[in-house]
Amino acid sequence: MRTSIRRTFVAATATSALVMTGLAAPALASHSVDPPGDAGSPGDDVITVPINDSAAGGTYYQPFQRAYAGATAEGTPVYVYVPVGALDAVKGVHSLDPAFDHNEGDGFVPCADQNPADYVLTQAQIDYLGDELSTQIVHVNEQHFGPMAAADPADPDSDSLVTLVYNVQDENYYDCAVDTYTAGYFAPDFIDSLGMNVIVLDAFDWANRVGENPSAEPWGDGDPANDRPQLYEGVIAHELEHLLMNYSDPGELSWVDEGLADVAAFLNGYDMTGSHLTYQQVFHRETSLTRWGGGLENYGASFSYFAYLWEQAGGNGGGDLTPDLEYDDAAGDLLIKLVFAEQADSIEGVQNAIDAFNARTGADLRSAEDLFRDWAVTMYLDDEDSSVWDLENFDLGPTSGGWTIDVANSVFWDDRGSYQGAQPAPKWDNAANRPDSTALPFGVSYEKFRNPGPRVALQFDGEDSAQVAPHSGETHWWGGYASQSDTILALDTPVAGGDTVDFWTWHFIEEGWDYGFVEAEVDGEWVTVPVTDVASGAVVSTDENPHSNNTEGNGITGTSGGTYFVDEPQYVQYQVTLPDGATDLRWRYSTDAAYLDTGWFIDDITVNGADAAVSSEDGNWIETTGEQDNNWTVQVIATCDLTPGTASAGEIVDDAGNHVYRFTGDDISTYTLSTKCANGPNTDFVVSVSNLPSGDLTVLDAGYDYSVVKTKK
Repeated sequence: MRTSIRRTFVAATATSALVMTGLAAPALASHSVDPPGDAGSPGDDVITVPINDSAAGGTYYQPFQRAYAGATAEGTPVYVYVPVGALDAVKGVHSLDPAFDHNEGDGFVPCADQNPADYVLTQAQIDYLGDELSTQIVHVNEQHFGPMAAADPADPDSDSLVTLVYNVQDENYYDCAVDTYTAGYFAPDFIDSLGMNVIVLDAFDWANRVGENPSAEPWGDGDPANDRPQLYEGVIAHELEHLLMNYSDPGELSWVDEGLADVAAFLNGYDMTGSHLTYQQVFHRETSLTRWGGGLENYGASFSYFAYLWEQAGGNGGGDLTPDLEYDDAAGDLLIKLVFAEQADSIEGVQNAIDAFNARTGADLRSAEDLFRDWAVTMYLDDEDSSVWDLENFDLGPTSGGWTIDVANSVFWDDRGSYQGAQPAPKWDNAANRPDSTALPFGVSYEKFRNPGPRVALQFDGEDSAQVAPHSGETHWWGGYASQSDTILALDTPVAGGDTVDFWTWHFIEEGWDYGFVEAEVDGEWVTVPVTDVASGAVVSTDENPHSNNTEGNGITGTSGGTYFVDEPQYVQYQVTLPDGATDLRWRYSTDAAYLDTGWFIDDITVNGADAAVSSEDGNWIETTGEQDNNWTVQVIATCDLTPGTASAGEIVDDAGNHVYRFTGDDISTYTLSTKCANGPNTDFVVSVSNLPSGDLTVLDAGYDYSVVKTKK
């Protein structure tokens, strides 16, 4: 899946002066299904770009005209391109008109409710946005993260930046009921296929989403109620971070990359309130920080975690927690840059960056896991008087459209996880509003208790581990969990053409985007081979190539033994027959940018019915038990002291009078909590539960159970 940013889709009304209808686009605007002989180069009047439809699938080639040319103070060229004819019309312009259908025979029909007036682009808008790129965004991003390299190493001039603006084909493009849209994206394929550094912006509603005060701009509709100030400026900063990360650490997991991309918009001074934080507050329990799901809530979690780290590390370095558009090589600025540059991925990479930060500055910043625990408290309390449990730059509630975790649990989720009075076992076990006791990795559940009794304790039992179990024996082989990777598992047993290789496999692979391949070496070249299911005899590999990631054909994708995202994967037996002339065999797991599923496991391999040997080099496949070691954290959050007169183990008190009681382990029995200080209608306490897994796998759900019991003393 390409690296994109989602925004809520809000209908807008353009003024009649901006509505241009009845004009035919020039013939040059027509797209082609065939690649051009020469796509052009950055700065050319016209370039032809491969456009992938993320919803309907398929790739077509669209001519774009240069609408802006500028350069940064350091001399980096900056260009903005729009579909040919886009500045003259909307209707009839391919890749802009919302009625445009690049493949009328695929059964996908554009949403008829979209208004062409909402896709008008003007030269003034393009000039403004191009200048914002040239004078600020590129400079701020490169200073805070890292340099933009030449897309084509043989062409030093290819370090220029190309921004494409068009009507992105996504779910919303075809389904009128979808209320989010792809506001922009970065696809690494542009670098490989075009030799250009390219980011994309959607063309929707520029009249209200470009400029600090859109309604007052010449292109605005005059209605401040429609304004989404500097939305596309923020999207550009976000997508440019992805482009820079592609040069720094292309295998970094999406939650880190996406969180830092939102931080890029934040460091550019753009407003980061709105849908991302709103969805995090509402869907907090359904959101893993570290297992990227691609929803707005995932962006909100990742961004707020890194914004919290930036603030806790000191912000911009001068003691100020407001971004100043300059990189200070200290405090939060330095920490974020170290996270960006760190080659280890996920929480390990964040921890390595914190270690480097502490060593370089002499600071004593808490561990990545302790910062996660404090972030979990912060996203609930957000107390402006607290130096520990507050997001200085955001006031959750007003910032998140009025939604807080408490409001979401009460209103959106029908009083989920809110309990009144004592909770004896029969009542607790049958509580209709009690959420399912399943924890996502690095997720957070919050449950609220009012008047449970004057003295209570918690008894918690979490699963020690979760596992994708081998088909047989103690271990099996796993293709790993990294973006933009091709990992190889080699067959060591000699083979020849006509041999039959059987293997048992468990796979949960992002359908249509990531693929597993079985490849034979023939005449020194690796070629993919068809794969069949032994039980049914059906071919399970596919030649379908909806997003240009299965160009070799014979790809395995989706869920083994069932329907993708409907059935649980299971171990099944697959088989391949080596083609004539084959001398070797291997398995290759290929992932693109962004979203990942659990991946590909292989076990019990035979050649012509005899057990076979396999191996993999470091950094490729992993021989593993498939186990995830669960590490549970239970936190009791209260606004008063639940253990008066005692400095209890695990008790943390901030400067605003909030008390948090932190417990870790798989089997927890807490000390007595006295709720006398919060008697009455107020919340006595909130229990938050998180699993911070470790081991080869860290992406599996895990179960737990707990209860709040009365104690005598």
